[in-house]
Amino acid sequence: MTAASSPGTHEAAPHALISGGGIAGLANAIALGRIGWRCTVVEQAPAPREGGYMIDVFGAGWKAARELCVLQQLRAVGHAFQELRYIDATGRTTASIPLARVSRSLDHEFTSVLRPDIEQVLLRGLPAGTEVRYGTTVTSIEQHDDAAVAELSDGSESRADLIVAADGLHSSVRRLAFGDERQFVRSLGYQVGAFICEAPELARKLGSSVHLTDLLDRQLGVFALNPDTRGAHPDRVSGFVLRRDTEALPDDPAAAIRDELQHHGPIGEALRGLVGSNVYFDTVAQAFVPRWQSARVVLAGDAAHAVSLIAGQGAAMAMAGALQLADAVDRHGAVGGAAEYERVWRPVVEGVQRSGRRGASAFVPSTRVAQAARRGVARLARVPGVSALVARSIAGRTH
Repeated sequence: MTAASSPGTHEAAPHALISGGGIAGLANAIALGRIGWRCTVVEQAPAPREGGYMIDVFGAGWKAARELCVLQQLRAVGHAFQELRYIDATGRTTASIPLARVSRSLDHEFTSVLRPDIEQVLLRGLPAGTEVRYGTTVTSIEQHDDAAVAELSDGSESRADLIVAADGLHSSVRRLAFGDERQFVRSLGYQVGAFICEAPELARKLGSSVHLTDLLDRQLGVFALNPDTRGAHPDRVSGFVLRRDTEALPDDPAAAIRDELQHHGPIGEALRGLVGSNVYFDTVAQAFVPRWQSARVVLAGDAAHAVSLIAGQGAAMAMAGALQLADAVDRHGAVGGAAEYERVWRPVVEGVQRSGRRGASAFVPSTRVAQAARRGVARLARVPGVSALVARSIAGRTH
């Protein structure tokens, strides 16, 4: 696939090979393309992914989307949920947060977008001449003084001024250039699964509310898709399960999600028979890589600095980091720019990682005291003058 291809264009432009066709990879292609680079994106998946969870776009993510010229498109596919409701194992509401007030506290610079929808928006925003090759990975890298040469899984070679490893927490390019991921990936002690299913009755019941189960050591989040579609009833429901677990990932992720749902009361039972095989499942983890650059190979997004689902800022950091890398490369060239990008951007993402680790116990409480504290914070969101602070503490961590 080529985005608005124009043969012969950019032949003399510097070339970036970007591994990863998700949010980080596509954002880097847009940002580098805007400074005159020719970009090739290779993605392991055979086509754009359809699964994933909801991402709150605000703050740094909102600003980055504006600079990438995709903000209006994201808003067009975004969701405006009105309420977040905590429910116990019997289905009783234990606390609630008016999300409309959260949005007002953020000057309405807030929207919730499904991960695949963000990727589609970025895909459509790629500069002319950007090549996207699905079902393709980097299998080896040779570095030279003037370029890096990557061998690809289809047998071809790609010569690049810069190779950007934007292929996620389990990055294969990071493994090739920096070593085994066991050195860099640290579990926070949770596993997460996400799914989308057809559930018209439940979708109508949810309306524009997000429901989170209020349990110890586990959580189910569920919401209807397109609850504000003009005049149309939503038919699909998206959900995620989060559980405290340090065991190996299950062989059958869909079965693991169905099994977990039995612990979440009536709403979980209603979903158990509806979860299909197309699900997302992974460890909740962060990436700590001592250096992000190896000559003409540079890490980006989760491959460099995964902040975790609990931190709630992974997409924002990926998009904002892409702009930071492009700006540094534009001023300092490929090698010098990669070094400058790491110097400036590392302290920023490390702060977000620390916040994620600190917030884990509040996000999924393991004691009654922590559970009560979370309910108290939710109630504070209704207090004028305090709601803005609460909004900033919960935005990005709800669904």
